[in-house]
Amino acid sequence: MKILFLGDSITDMHRERDIDNLLPYSMGVGYPCVVRSKFADKNDYSHQFINRGISGNRIVDLYARIKSDVWNLCPDVLSILIGVNDVWHEIFGANGVDLERFERVYSMLIEDTLKRL
Repeated sequence: MKILFLGDSITDMHRERDIDNLLPYSMGVGYPCVVRSKFADKNDYSHQFINRGISGNRIVDLYARIKSDVWNLCPDVLSILIGVNDVWHEIFGANGVDLERFERVYSMLIEDTLKRL
């Protein structure tokens, strides 16, 4: 089973982008690493874990990279954690995503992914 994590800095958490996803530190130090370690604690190494978190991303950034970072990898399970940057990018730089657009883009991301996979 292939499990893919998609999101912003909460997902990224210093993941190593230049190494094979099979190495423990490729997952970073956040919740994807914790999930992977729970399987390892049970000696279950039958799953592949992929971290595609990128610090600073907003929902529109996730949607822009959904094909390359999710659809092309064909995961069995997809975890998405996103949202804080959509708010604070607006507060500090007027480049956030308002709630209505966030919901619309998130729905498109989910619906398109369900159709694709």
